[in-house]
Amino acid sequence: MRKREQGPWVSDIPGFPYESFAELQQAAAGKKATIGVDPLAAAEWSAAHSAGLARIAVNLLSVLLVVAAGAALVAALLTHDYLLIAAIPSMAIAFYFSNPGYKYHKQVAVAVAAVVAVFVDMLVNGFVTPAIIAAYAALTFAAVRAAGALTNSAFRRHLLCDESTFLEAFRTGSCSLRDNKSEQVYIHGPADED
Repeated sequence: MRKREQGPWVSDIPGFPYESFAELQQAAAGKKATIGVDPLAAAEWSAAHSAGLARIAVNLLSVLLVVAAGAALVAALLTHDYLLIAAIPSMAIAFYFSNPGYKYHKQVAVAVAAVVAVFVDMLVNGFVTPAIIAAYAALTFAAVRAAGALTNSAFRRHLLCDESTFLEAFRTGSCSLRDNKSEQVYIHGPADED
């Protein structure tokens, strides 16, 4: 039996559906509950604590985008096809809308699928430069979403390993809990400091 003076517990959260952290872990493992994470908090945690292949993959995705933007600029200057420079703003726009926390993230994902179809259509019909610009936008979207998925997943796993870390993230609004059966979402934002 645990001693109450050791710290706060999941059972101390008013209205929380689980009486213990082990019960929460079992629910998450059984897909009965889902831990939602704030993408910014996940990225910050990942930058400070991530290691191994996940860290390398996120860094490579970031480098890929910088190299792709540089390649568009160099190609535009070498070929005198200055419309290729439009790939850089298309990448910036795709980067902005690729945030999975964005209000219309599902609609944006559908739009990117349409951009891929537009890319193929333009390429088949001989509009190479606009097709390349569309490809840059789709590449950016995919790279940012992949990096976000890696960091969110790593942060979520970290939160499910330690109760005090979960409680701190829950208290600050860096994570939430969704009961998949009832579809109830449990959110606790920063406490008001009076």
